[in-house]
Amino acid sequence: MEQFASSLQCAPLSMRAFRLPMVMRTSSRSLEYRLAMKLASLMNPVSFDRMLLRPACVIVIGMACLPPSCSLSAAGEGEQSETIRTDLDDRLSRLEAAAERDRREQAQRRGAVLFARSCAACHGRQGRGDGPGSMDLSPRPRNFAAGQFRFRTTPTGALPRLEDLERTIRRGLPGSGMPAFDDLFSSGEIADLSAYLYSLAPPEWREAPLPEPVRVPAAVPPGAEIVSEGRSIFLLLECWTCHGLNGSGRGPSAGSLRDEAGLPIRPTDFRHAPLKGGRRPEDVMRALLTGLNGTPMPSYGEAMLFAREELGSASSFAGRLPDAALKEIDAFIPSCPTREQIDGMDETQRNHLRDHRLEALADYVLSFDRRKGFWYWLFRERPENEPRLP
Repeated sequence: MEQFASSLQCAPLSMRAFRLPMVMRTSSRSLEYRLAMKLASLMNPVSFDRMLLRPACVIVIGMACLPPSCSLSAAGEGEQSETIRTDLDDRLSRLEAAAERDRREQAQRRGAVLFARSCAACHGRQGRGDGPGSMDLSPRPRNFAAGQFRFRTTPTGALPRLEDLERTIRRGLPGSGMPAFDDLFSSGEIADLSAYLYSLAPPEWREAPLPEPVRVPAAVPPGAEIVSEGRSIFLLLECWTCHGLNGSGRGPSAGSLRDEAGLPIRPTDFRHAPLKGGRRPEDVMRALLTGLNGTPMPSYGEAMLFAREELGSASSFAGRLPDAALKEIDAFIPSCPTREQIDGMDETQRNHLRDHRLEALADYVLSFDRRKGFWYWLFRERPENEPRLP
């Protein structure tokens, strides 16, 4: 046993991985055999020595390589055998976790090099949005250290998932200084860069488990009826106070809006400006569900389950909306279910009601699109600012 451990400890990686199956004397179905093979797969010349796990691995692998008379099965049934097995499982779990941390740290180091080369000019050396080119950009580059990421599939206030960061890097943000990198970086480089950006968030945020992504309903072709319903929801939820009745982004509250840094922020012009998160119905519904962290734009997921009695009447909007809009609200409110009816719905029915209203509002927002015609092409069109498809 000592001779085997000594030879394994001094052997190069290739010899360790090659010698292990040859000296194995236990059944391939045993716990010892599977544990030893798993440990061998975790070894690599960089992390194995640095993690100081060589002695533990040698001991466990040596146990697995004992002759049948000394194997774990010879310990007999009972509490001692179960304790040993539990200890081996615990050691394996710790080794796997250490190997995963090592892989993540290596990805972050590679991502840091990419960030310094391609991103720091705008986002700054520490990712705080204070690079030398940031002052000339509107909107300002994202401060990753604040943990406020706008385009996500996670609930409001949460960090994005890695795939959310990868999507933003790959597609860019149309209408801003953030270009698309899908033609410049490989998939592995985008994954490394995403891992590094995630490491810049506050530690207390990184250590918290990520929530599951929100469920975005599938879009259906819009019709006149659902767009009309979406307009009523747009009026009742007072989206027009920021985005304007005509979707121009010049509502009565637009001039007073500020982002998380206290800087002025303008609502999106639905008519002509590119939508940074994408212009598909699914993209708009995702933004409505998650909100945009660091901006006045909240999540409207639960707000879509409003009841008839909670809306009051159109008279509450008198003097703020034109008479035609007040008539539309008066016609829409009686069609809404009451709170008692909503509370009596099962989960499937509630999700259907929420999804229907989300899609109606998204279709109405997209109906503002005026990016067509000769004059738009002549004065406003910027193909490089349009979002790329996934």
